[in-house]
Amino acid sequence: MTNGNSRGRAFAAALAIYAAAIFFTAMRARPPAPKPANAPADEFSAMRAKAVLRQFLGNGVPHPVGSAANAAVREAIVAQFTKIGYQPRVEESFACNETGRCAEVENIVAQLDGREAAPAVMVAAHYDSVPAGPGASDDGAGIVSELEIARALKASPRLQHAVIFLADEGEEAGLLGATAFVENDPQAKDVRAVVNMDNRGTSGAATMFETGSANEWAIRLYARAVARPNTNSLSYTVYKSLPNDTDFTVFKHAGYQGLNFAFIGGVAHYHTPLDDVANASAASMQSEGQDGLEAARALANSDLNFGAPAEAVYADFFGWKTIWWPARWTVGLAGLAFALLLLEIGLLFRRGRMRAKEFALGLAAWPLILILGAILGAGLEFFLRVAGALAANWAAHPLPMLIAAWALGFGAVAAVSVWLGRRAGCWGLWSGIWAWWGMVALALGILAPGLSFVLVFAALAAGIFGLAIAAPKRAGSAGAIAGIVPAAAAAAVGISPIWFLYPALGGAFLTGIVVCVALIATPLAPLAGAVSGAKRWAFPTTAFAVAIVATAAALFVAPFSKASPEGMNIEYVQDASTGRSQWLIYANARQLPLRLRSMLPFARTQKRTFPWDARRPFAAAAPALNLPAPMMTVRQAAAAPGESNYDVLLKSARGAPVIALAFGPDEHPRSVMINGQAVPEISKRLLGYTRGWRIYEDADAPAQGIEMKFTMPSAKPASAILVDESYGLPPQGMMLRAARPKTSTPFQSGDVTVIRREVTFRPQ
Repeated sequence: MTNGNSRGRAFAAALAIYAAAIFFTAMRARPPAPKPANAPADEFSAMRAKAVLRQFLGNGVPHPVGSAANAAVREAIVAQFTKIGYQPRVEESFACNETGRCAEVENIVAQLDGREAAPAVMVAAHYDSVPAGPGASDDGAGIVSELEIARALKASPRLQHAVIFLADEGEEAGLLGATAFVENDPQAKDVRAVVNMDNRGTSGAATMFETGSANEWAIRLYARAVARPNTNSLSYTVYKSLPNDTDFTVFKHAGYQGLNFAFIGGVAHYHTPLDDVANASAASMQSEGQDGLEAARALANSDLNFGAPAEAVYADFFGWKTIWWPARWTVGLAGLAFALLLLEIGLLFRRGRMRAKEFALGLAAWPLILILGAILGAGLEFFLRVAGALAANWAAHPLPMLIAAWALGFGAVAAVSVWLGRRAGCWGLWSGIWAWWGMVALALGILAPGLSFVLVFAALAAGIFGLAIAAPKRAGSAGAIAGIVPAAAAAAVGISPIWFLYPALGGAFLTGIVVCVALIATPLAPLAGAVSGAKRWAFPTTAFAVAIVATAAALFVAPFSKASPEGMNIEYVQDASTGRSQWLIYANARQLPLRLRSMLPFARTQKRTFPWDARRPFAAAAPALNLPAPMMTVRQAAAAPGESNYDVLLKSARGAPVIALAFGPDEHPRSVMINGQAVPEISKRLLGYTRGWRIYEDADAPAQGIEMKFTMPSAKPASAILVDESYGLPPQGMMLRAARPKTSTPFQSGDVTVIRREVTFRPQ
């Protein structure tokens, strides 16, 4: 490709470009500084927003759906809307979703009139928290950002379209507030597009990770409106395949378009007591709120004519600009890149710069790099798990393991480059590597355009700048251009998606991170393979040395800390049918600390306490407290040809807020109604997680109980399990709470007391 010392200089330049791309990506991952409370009225100020957050949630009390604490938060939100000049209303509804969960919810709705009454744009966030934590970031930050956006838009010139502000309840219980809005609220029919803000952490820059079906329309608007973009179609495509939902899922199903924002740093605080005001990042609020304000303003001044659903392929360029194209162009662009690459490979053969054997070895290099990366990544992940450094999905100090993963990715490229460099030659490696990029780009363009951005962009750069091959045979600078510029293109758009893999997916994807780094670094192979002499060993030696040192460092840092704790829940479970009571401990690290093990003879459960739960907690016998079991009153049981119809009242005798009725895989109730609300058929996706069990639950059951009507497809008796659940442990469990390590914390529902009993339905 080049001669003499110029080969080393070209490789050094390419490495410097990758280092710069990593540096700028790291800088871009930092949110902007929060604007002060005296910022101009039409701008978003995170300091104003955080002051409101402190008023709402400064007491650090969890406020799940239906709780008195949530009612207090609701009143505070209404008062704040009123203070900034709105006339909010509270809409009460009973809502159920396709998971079988129901609750009474109270949504807050306010409106800023536009020059046109309809259609309208909506800004949405939810105000309830999980039972384990106060939800200052999830989604208190979204709520106060919504209020700050409402204030800023009111201080701005009048918008074309009305903006509806929705603060909904029951998102954590199953998107129930959003469901109630789209099904029952009179203004739901006016909404065409929504800006949703929800968070899965307490820090980091906000990312726009999801749109509606009119993705191309949304990205065109986003690229024009948002000054600090953070998005890519790879993440969006992957997210659509994950079993993750926010309120935006409900809005999409209702036909709304729009943009979904979140920040995901500090994930160890998510759904725990550490999701408090102290850990809520004002900078992250500035990032999300500023993007939300810019998006809402742009949507409200657009024509909201998004046409037929269409996808885009896109990514931001270091937070400076969004690069995108319509997905329908992808096959053409990839085909052009591949055609140019084939032309250039032909020129190399014609000019005698490459032989068939060299090209074949170059073709072998790309899969060898990825296979080696997968082996090294799997070995790293296995070793860290066995050694206890990766005890849970997110570690307290992940930097050493991530350095090791990135170093191994580059090391895989280095090892194959040195091994094949002399035999394949620089042009053999160049041709083989970029032939694969072109082929895979074309395949993804056909099968999954959203995943293709990095490959198409870099392959196009290789195809265009590879035309330097047509230069005179000894033009060393032309060869350097063909090697360096496409590598720079790959680094510029490929580093950022990999950077966010760990915050998004955790250590479970550590092997994937190594493979992705190896993939994005494959353009270095021709340049590394061209280096001659002793210097050629510097790249692989350095990469593997860094990986070894970083792996060793990962063994000397604690997997958990007070600031980044392990999730650990304690439950008291009483089986009223058998009289047996147990303490259960669910530990994310799947190990019990010595102090807890020494208190009681805890052991892994062999028989599931709840047949729908695949987890295996630690269990120990608990004292029989004889707490009153949940009650079921059969008000009607009528047999009909081939079926039985039931009307029952379910009630917690001890006033537990959660009550559920679970039917086994062989029982299939139909036409289920709870408190007069039809419950959708439970989704097949959920049944896969619950081992076929259908669980119908009220997340804020009133003291008088809930009415449930359903039909069984048989006149035979049917059985079910009736459960009630309250937050917190009985006094006898305080010793276990006190023994829980300071480096662990309750999460999700937190510590709970559960009573279950088996019930039978018999038609009369």
